Amino acid sequence: MSKHNFHRNFAIIIGINNYQNSIRELITAVPDALKLAEIIQKQHENLKPQYQAQNKYEVQLILNQRASLSQLKQLIADFHQGQILLDSGKVTVTKDDRLLFYFAGHGIALGALENQEGPVGYLIPQDAGDSSTYLPMQELHDALNALPCRHMLAILDCCFAGAFRWACLNREIVPKFKVYKERYDRFISDRAWQVITSASDDQKALDSLGTRGIVTDGNEEHSPFAKALFDALLGKGADLNQDGIITATEIYSHLRDQVEILTETHYQRQTPSLCPLRKHDKGEFIFLSPDFDRDKLEDAPPLNLENNPYRGLSSYDEKDSNLFFGREEQIQKLYQKLVDNKQQLTLVLGASGTGKSSLVKAGLIPKLRKDDKIWRILPPFRPGESPWKSLNNVLESVKQPLIQAGTSSHLFTPAEESLGNWFKNNPQAKLLVVIDQFEELITLSKSEEAEKFQRLIKNILVKYPNNIHVVITLRLDFEAQFQTSVLNDFWNDNARFVVSPMSQNEFREAIEKPASQKVLYFDPPSLVDELINEVVQMPGALPLLSFTLSELYLKYLGDRTRDNRALTKKDYEELGRVVGSLTKRANQEYDQLAKENPAYQDTVRRVMLRMVSLQGGELARRQVPKSELVYSDQEENQRVQTVIKRFSEARLIVEGSNSEGEAYVEPAHDALVRGWDKLLAWRREKQGSIILQGQLTPAAVDWKNEQSAQFLWNNNPRLNLLKQVLNSNDSWLNKVEAEFVQQSIRQKNTDTTRSRWGIGIPVLLGTILVASATTFMWTILSDLANKPNVILFADPGQEIQGTTDFSYVYSYKTVKEFPAAVINQIVLGIPKNKPFCLFNEILSDGEKFEKGKSFNITAPKEPGVYYIKFFRDLEYGCDKPIHRWVNGEYKIPEQSNLGIVVVGNVFNFSIYPKIWSAYSKNVPSSFTQTGDEIERAGGYVSLTNFKLDKK
Repeated sequence: MSKHNFHRNFAIIIGINNYQNSIRELITAVPDALKLAEIIQKQHENLKPQYQAQNKYEVQLILNQRASLSQLKQLIADFHQGQILLDSGKVTVTKDDRLLFYFAGHGIALGALENQEGPVGYLIPQDAGDSSTYLPMQELHDALNALPCRHMLAILDCCFAGAFRWACLNREIVPKFKVYKERYDRFISDRAWQVITSASDDQKALDSLGTRGIVTDGNEEHSPFAKALFDALLGKGADLNQDGIITATEIYSHLRDQVEILTETHYQRQTPSLCPLRKHDKGEFIFLSPDFDRDKLEDAPPLNLENNPYRGLSSYDEKDSNLFFGREEQIQKLYQKLVDNKQQLTLVLGASGTGKSSLVKAGLIPKLRKDDKIWRILPPFRPGESPWKSLNNVLESVKQPLIQAGTSSHLFTPAEESLGNWFKNNPQAKLLVVIDQFEELITLSKSEEAEKFQRLIKNILVKYPNNIHVVITLRLDFEAQFQTSVLNDFWNDNARFVVSPMSQNEFREAIEKPASQKVLYFDPPSLVDELINEVVQMPGALPLLSFTLSELYLKYLGDRTRDNRALTKKDYEELGRVVGSLTKRANQEYDQLAKENPAYQDTVRRVMLRMVSLQGGELARRQVPKSELVYSDQEENQRVQTVIKRFSEARLIVEGSNSEGEAYVEPAHDALVRGWDKLLAWRREKQGSIILQGQLTPAAVDWKNEQSAQFLWNNNPRLNLLKQVLNSNDSWLNKVEAEFVQQSIRQKNTDTTRSRWGIGIPVLLGTILVASATTFMWTILSDLANKPNVILFADPGQEIQGTTDFSYVYSYKTVKEFPAAVINQIVLGIPKNKPFCLFNEILSDGEKFEKGKSFNITAPKEPGVYYIKFFRDLEYGCDKPIHRWVNGEYKIPEQSNLGIVVVGNVFNFSIYPKIWSAYSKNVPSSFTQTGDEIERAGGYVSLTNFKLDKK
């Protein structure tokens, strides 16, 4: 037995056949009302004894003359007073009561009034004359809403009954779901205020099928709608789940299937509808079948860590497809794109956090397996630091021959050719290869291996055009870097599929349906609307939303005083809502560790900064081998393990193994890298160290693996800086890196000693050194002269021209803080000199791409070495950004270096040290990019293929 039983059940049943004032009489309205009253009065008698009393109805039958306008008005007045008139007298309705309201008679719909949506519906009283004597459906709606009962179901069987829905919230989407004990309890404990209408707002409802056929029940004649309703209540086909519970949604589904088909066959289509009233919650108006027994219902899935319906910051995999909702339209479009695409590459593009990976893994792949049996699908993989190893790891998992990286002249090995044999043996099959997060070829992989890997993709697409299809997911802000790659023949509009932002309805499905699968509820239901309103205008918000929902679920699990399976607004506020939930959780873990031991502050910083990649200029997460997190200090190693454990349990980072079985950790999503305030502050403070560490770590690993002095940095100009890091109290060097630096210092000292004593003739030594220095300097100048983004020895004030590709993508800050369409500037030049306004247009759709954009800047008038940088801002013209640039008001990011202009001539020896400094800092190559957020601009900008005209 449920603890949420009803106190009293009432039924108000109205039927009018005999109309006055020349209104056409009806045939079945009164028999329909009588039959319904009979069913309702007797249905409890067939139930098991424990359910009879709580399902017994007190019926008030109002027929013909008793349904005059004055009496219907009195009925409505009583509703407003919270009362119902029965034959025994008026009774007061309570919050634990249930009401069934039924009307069978004439109805009419007139045109919408001014400022009113949809048609205006009326019920026709028995004594109606002109339109002033009709009863507006809105009045009935308002009166019903005034009743305090917990459940109310109104059923209207009249012409144009669907006009009543314009007084409702919206039309109900009818799901079919399994009813567990807990869901049944929720059905009767939560408010259920529903309306079923027999026809839409522009349809007549058949009184009977007349000469075209008669719907009879024995000797009785009923309307098609009423006959289907009676069958539903008597258990004839409406109990979709065969659980003994007939819900209002199941009744509606049965009515729609029966009535629409039957009436269309007889030339007058009639479409029933279902909608909720404003007081509707998560309840369901229900009727029970004779075989119903709550104890026979299954228990709902247990709520534990394993049954979390949300993935947090992680993407959805194929195994999670049963919890992946809200993307049905995008799944179908992507499927159609892949099937119709005449070339073999599909590019799934979108900003970080738009759900690209989940769309492919939990949407496209399950649909291909279900709907198209010709596909053989390799498990999706990410390129990682070694795309070859990642691919071979997947091939090995499905027992296929491995592929080896060949030379540039021969990229197909015998093992690869076995792929052709597989296609020959499976001529009807198509192989699908899914490469997730393709940007890792830039952020993690070595450039040479990344290019070979792309060449492999191109070769197999060319060689097996009818047998293989490659799907790539890629962040939009990295696309420009691949458009001129070896895949450019395939990289076109036909291949591109840009993931669109989610609509409010899609967000609602993504929030509510996974909860429904696990029999979870939102308290109050309006919490769902708050979640939607917070993220609907926030690009890239999906992982943050999923993280927040996961945290709500875990907060419920942590409260042992609750058993209502409800995710609450109170918890939502405590989490910091969507925007603050991720930062708050990360800060909580950080603060708790620091409280246990202040040394954790430095440990967390070191660990998390290693998970940040700045390759390509964009912030991205990085997989960090656990071997890289081993330090010389054993206490630090213990703290590192604790940090990994705590942050992993908090779902902020994930642990895994790469293609070689080596354990790694990485942020659960780019949202953590780009959204945690502490990590962003550390990155700004330690940016130089991050870049240096990114160069040092692979060199140290190579030295350790090869144990050869030729891998040391004894001649590297960065060694002096690393020596300072090594000897500081805040050294970030791990054990291998520290040993590498120490050995490099020793090697440098040895080299210096040999150089000092190797030649004993000072004059010869001086001559050689001068000659060597001169040769060395000319080598540097020659190298710089060949750089596409370096102007060597420009005249003072010389005009310098060039071209660059660029892309501009909104961040959520821009959307939240600025109008939907704003002017965006990209300002490019030498600081404190007049810059060039590269981009000055209205950006209304969140993204802009352009190739080969020309620009011109003016060289400074004083000799020196100058860096070309860029910045972006939001203004309504370029004057202000240019003025701020020239006056030095902008704090221009150091990593925005695009190129170098050396003003002067070869005899300006005073600038040579600055030239050496520029050279030693690793002059930007022909590719450069940045993606930092600027407080005012809020967007993400990337500039690629930057070239200066050297004419």
